[in-house]
Amino acid sequence: MTDKTIIINSLWRFNMRKLALLAMLVPGVANAELLQNLFIDNKAMSLGNAVTADPTGIMDIHFNPAGLTKLDGRQFQLQFHNIILNSEAEFSLPDDFDSEEAGLLDPSKDPVLNEGKSRAHVAAYFPGIGRQGIPLPIIALPTAGISIKPPGSKFTFANAVYAPMAAGFSKGDDDPGRYQAKEVAIQRLTYLSPSFGYQVNDEFSVGAGLLFSHQAVSLEQELRAPNVLVGVLEELQNAFGCLEIDEATGEPSRNDPLAPFITLCGGNVGPYDDIGTLDITMTESLSPSFNLGMLWEPNGWFKFGMSYQSEANTKLTGDYELEYTDDFADFFRTFNSSIIGAVTGAIFSFPQGQTYESGHVTSELTYPQHFQAGVKFKYFDIFHFNLDAGWTDFDEWDSLDIQFDRQVSFLSTAKILSPELVTDTTLEMPLNFRSVWTYNVGMAMDLNSRIQLRAGFEPRHSSIPKDSRSLQAPIGFMRMYAVGLGYQWDLDTTIDLSMSFMKSVEHIKADPQEASANNEFPNSSNSLNRNCLTCVVTNPYPGLDVDTKLTIGHAGISFRTKF
Repeated sequence: MTDKTIIINSLWRFNMRKLALLAMLVPGVANAELLQNLFIDNKAMSLGNAVTADPTGIMDIHFNPAGLTKLDGRQFQLQFHNIILNSEAEFSLPDDFDSEEAGLLDPSKDPVLNEGKSRAHVAAYFPGIGRQGIPLPIIALPTAGISIKPPGSKFTFANAVYAPMAAGFSKGDDDPGRYQAKEVAIQRLTYLSPSFGYQVNDEFSVGAGLLFSHQAVSLEQELRAPNVLVGVLEELQNAFGCLEIDEATGEPSRNDPLAPFITLCGGNVGPYDDIGTLDITMTESLSPSFNLGMLWEPNGWFKFGMSYQSEANTKLTGDYELEYTDDFADFFRTFNSSIIGAVTGAIFSFPQGQTYESGHVTSELTYPQHFQAGVKFKYFDIFHFNLDAGWTDFDEWDSLDIQFDRQVSFLSTAKILSPELVTDTTLEMPLNFRSVWTYNVGMAMDLNSRIQLRAGFEPRHSSIPKDSRSLQAPIGFMRMYAVGLGYQWDLDTTIDLSMSFMKSVEHIKADPQEASANNEFPNSSNSLNRNCLTCVVTNPYPGLDVDTKLTIGHAGISFRTKF
């Protein structure tokens, strides 16, 4: 292979890595979706969300609208959810790493190894304000609702404002995890939810609701492209003497011995050098869906409930900005000034050396449908046992399609490599998520006529394939443990308290050094640390072991009263 061919291929791959960075928000969206059905209702949290057959109050709008029939008269509910988030990641070399076999991409030279642990705080998206990083590990989320049951009516009507999905975190400017979301926020806010429950007879109730929600995905991320072919570029710059320091000026000599045919001595482009910063925000103000539910109570000790939450087809629209580093822009300006650079740049639509790009972007995202069924048993009039099973249709997330409002130069380059996934203005990112079943267990004891003690457990399996794990939302298999208390203040007023804890630990090991040569990748993630020449999805930490830990604590209080 000639030097010329190496350079051209290197630039192809480099641009493909840039392209893939625009799609790095995908794992964040997907993982955040796994936080569904959390932080909706404090009674539900304290019972491990096993409440399909155990009405919670006004927030049955979400869990099972048939449960609304248990509300009398006019009632108002106000809730506060205090969420503490701690997200960490640690990078290390594999135990069997051999620097002599590292080649042009040597993980031992990755600066993140010397930058300590990645630590994230909370971030959130607020409609009308935008994405906000919060310099504290805690955030408070209020929700509210109202219900009305006319005297003598079998109908109960209700409406609530709540967030069926709210997740996000932010990292510092020098945080080693900044290459997978320096700041990200994913939010679904249901601002209007007209719902009803109907008491068919003494044993059977049904309910339904129409939900109108605001959906947002917002991301800021530092960019780099560690790849062996980018390592080739750095080696060629060293061979040309580009990075040698001129004793007179103290600056790199930038000596191009093959100019004007080819010029490589502009900027400093290496596997671990920063490319720039990506900022992208997409929203949808009107994303409708509906909920259905039924509740069967044949006797005083057994209840059975089912609910269905429909999918919501959401068309996200927004803007993106790409701000490149001076070194990155200088390299392409210098390269395009040569004869070979001008010809290959025109053929393959290489960047022209601009420092800034922006435009509009759209994407269609399906909020997945969810089905849940549950039973409630009551023993000795004081002990309650709830068991739920739920299914979420993450099979819908086979791919994510991103549409740009203009022809983007690096898309034109990328379509040469992946014509089945890329056009001049579109990008299709494979996801291959899988649908999962979840199980919920809740227990309660009536201490007296006013106080009920509660406990819950919920194991959560991930729908994300092991080869798609990332730092953007490091949620693998999680266990939620919860406790709570219900207090009947008087005949009209109820107070609910809850506390819960969740933890996810992931050990994402790098593949053996010989794996890339054999095209075998048993351990690593396509979205994090895979080290291969032809990987399409960006891996900002190739060859490194990555250990992640996510802990989420919750404490909440609910107040419901008649008026």
